[in-house]
Amino acid sequence: MLGIQCALVLALLTPSLLSAQSDDYYMLFLRPRPDRKPLAKEEGERIQAAHMDNIRGMAKRGVLVAAGPFDDTPHTISGVFLFRVASLEEAKRIAAEDPTVVEHRNNVEVYRWRAPKGIGEEYVRLHTADPKTPEDMGVQPFCLLYRVRELSVEQKQGHAAYLKKLASEGKLAAAGPVAGGGELEDIVVFDRMGDEAAQKLINDDPAVKAGALRLEYHHWWCSAHVLPGGTGY
Repeated sequence: MLGIQCALVLALLTPSLLSAQSDDYYMLFLRPRPDRKPLAKEEGERIQAAHMDNIRGMAKRGVLVAAGPFDDTPHTISGVFLFRVASLEEAKRIAAEDPTVVEHRNNVEVYRWRAPKGIGEEYVRLHTADPKTPEDMGVQPFCLLYRVRELSVEQKQGHAAYLKKLASEGKLAAAGPVAGGGELEDIVVFDRMGDEAAQKLINDDPAVKAGALRLEYHHWWCSAHVLPGGTGY
């Protein structure tokens, strides 16, 4: 976004590591509220229908560039929204209007994420040309990397170089650093592959192997042609 400097995007990395082929997004996690109670079928269907209507409306306005549910056990994240908006405050305001939040089913966490340019653009192009283009939903291994301790310069550089290598090999759908996320350092989304392969790749990251980053692994259902590959480094 305008006015956001590289130092704000990722204070722990030098600006020279950030790619000109990347952009700023806002990643929103919808997390089940601890006090969430079971709903009658009709009430659950009403909220879900309103939730889907909201997703379609955000996409039509150009706010939402990616979304999808998580398929995990235990169920700690219901799903994600990825926004292209002007500020963190705007992202929070829009997220708070989702029916699952209004109806006290989910809480929202919002993070600024540096990721590849063009997320969602190919999807929009294809579905505008032919609205019957299949969604082709599939599972994307989705990794949250939390900082255990401050990374050394060598670990930062090795981590960024490793993700760039995976992207060049076509194994990453999107990856990049998080700004202002507290201990949350990076979000890494793999191309569609099995858990064993994805977990081996992320565990071979130099900063993960050194114990400087802690892995939290998820399954994200995402439509085809949404994530362009590449990293925010």
